[in-house]
Amino acid sequence: MAVEKLTEKPIVNIVRVEIVTEEDSPKTYRFDTASEATYAPVVSEGEEKVLRIKNTILATNKTEDIQYGSDLNFTQVVMVPEVLAIVDGGTLNTTGELESKKITGYTPPVVGAPVNRVKFTTKIYTEEKDGDGETLGYQCFAFKGCKGKPVSFTFKDGEFMAPAYTVSSRVKKGTVPYNLDFLEELPA
Repeated sequence: MAVEKLTEKPIVNIVRVEIVTEEDSPKTYRFDTASEATYAPVVSEGEEKVLRIKNTILATNKTEDIQYGSDLNFTQVVMVPEVLAIVDGGTLNTTGELESKKITGYTPPVVGAPVNRVKFTTKIYTEEKDGDGETLGYQCFAFKGCKGKPVSFTFKDGEFMAPAYTVSSRVKKGTVPYNLDFLEELPA
């Protein structure tokens, strides 16, 4: 029996998160203030039927669990209005143009009406560390077909406000739920 040597990658930190819109003119929104992120597969659970007569199992008919999407949750340590608008689905209120553009507020979607949120790709970059603490490389976890859900906030006296984002990733049948790339350098 052959024994294969395994590759071990100690992964730590959220170095960067990117939201890349999937519109005709895609835009990338890059931030390094995400403090926590979770990924959970969304699964259609299979069934298991057992043909049992008295104390004997004659047969089992089983269907497998099938993943059909992913849910991401991440928390930021600062407010980024542009990300809030994409994930939550509302509108930024601004004045000025280009370099003099200033965000003056945010209008969330109205209650009781459907929201047409923009599709985007979420990319989460992490680091691989060596025993001496030096960075050996990076990982990019990319989730396509994302749409945001209403955003939640945590307010606590003496604590910085932390927006929490929930994102659903649903891709076409026959597509992988995410991509994982091992990188030597972070993209510029």
